[in-house]
Amino acid sequence: EQYLPRTNYIPQGVTIDYGKSIKAFIINKDGNGKPVYDDWLEYFKVGFRKMLDVNTERTLIGAILPSKSSHIHGVISLIFNKINHLIEFQGLCSSIILDFFIKTIGAANLSDGRINSFPLGVNEKYKPQLFSRTLQLNCLNKYYAPLWNESWQEAFAHDQWSKADIRQKSFATLTPEWQWSTPLRNWYERRQALVEIDVITAMALGLTLDELILIYNVQFPVLQQNEDDTWYDTKGNIVFTCSKGLTGVGLDRKEWEQIRELPVGQTYEHTITKSELYHGKKITYHAPFDKCDRVEDYRVAWEHFEKIFNN
Repeated sequence: EQYLPRTNYIPQGVTIDYGKSIKAFIINKDGNGKPVYDDWLEYFKVGFRKMLDVNTERTLIGAILPSKSSHIHGVISLIFNKINHLIEFQGLCSSIILDFFIKTIGAANLSDGRINSFPLGVNEKYKPQLFSRTLQLNCLNKYYAPLWNESWQEAFAHDQWSKADIRQKSFATLTPEWQWSTPLRNWYERRQALVEIDVITAMALGLTLDELILIYNVQFPVLQQNEDDTWYDTKGNIVFTCSKGLTGVGLDRKEWEQIRELPVGQTYEHTITKSELYHGKKITYHAPFDKCDRVEDYRVAWEHFEKIFNN
């Protein structure tokens, strides 16, 4: 709950005026910027990995950074005057739609000029579902509690997944006050939230279902490969994945091949050895194991949200 990521970089000269010493810019619609020094450190930010690689699963990689946090120049971040704009922006940028846009540019770095061309200001009817999933993906510990509490909407508790699965927690469990159970914590439901954000974003930006599927099939071969060989247990844990971005998650292939046909109700205990963060932790996998079909999930989610938004 109070976890902070390790860093090799230690800020120097930290005094009461440290936050005001950080150089930030307001970017206008014409792309010109003017420097500001107005408590940048106090804002929640949307931060992106600045270096881009079109050959990986995802090219546009970002998250909401907590207030009172800083970063080196390997990250580019944005602050917003309105919290709603921050959440909407992060939600849209979590989708493969914006990722597709960045992939087609073929740039090596993410600049403020390119970020300035991103959309913002979708129709209000899309926001409760987009905000709920975005916040639950990002508000992982107590340092995000102010963001969750300020952004709470009663509509969050009345939301529904596009498909029923016991591995997904009910939206009805959400409360106005952040708690440990607020964010999505198992791999299966976090993936489903991203799938649904793809659909909501596509609808909000005027794309069709066929166009969304085409974007996925043409521009995301690594994501397709990983989707086709990532297996989940009945608790939402990843038992095996071929994803090179998830080193230490799940079993090695040899071990996986030995247990993949475990019958219903059987369990297998695994000790994590290849993760710096979770080294030595024991995890129990619950059979049977299955994988997901992203295109089919897009179709199901599209039908689900089409009914909601049309009403």
